[in-house]
Amino acid sequence: MAVELRAFSDALCDMGNRLAGHGESLLALQRSCQDAAEGAQSGWVGSSAGALTGLLDRWATASAAHVGRFGEHSCGMHFAAAGLTEMEQTNAASLR
Repeated sequence: MAVELRAFSDALCDMGNRLAGHGESLLALQRSCQDAAEGAQSGWVGSSAGALTGLLDRWATASAAHVGRFGEHSCGMHFAAAGLTEMEQTNAASLR
């Protein structure tokens, strides 16, 4: 049985913009948290300081990857919307 798929380029573009906005908000929040943690880091000494440094380094790496995935997904939605718009225009032109 064939399944019908409906996609709306405006909706894809809008969701891509929203996702990009969420990614920017997430990045700002993560930077703020990172700055606060780094500011508190000077009070730690010895093995605790080393453990905190390792934890913050891993958190920064994971955070950057997470924000990067938001950006990739947002771009993907925009590219899908552009491709869909182009395909619709081509198909409409061939019907004329």
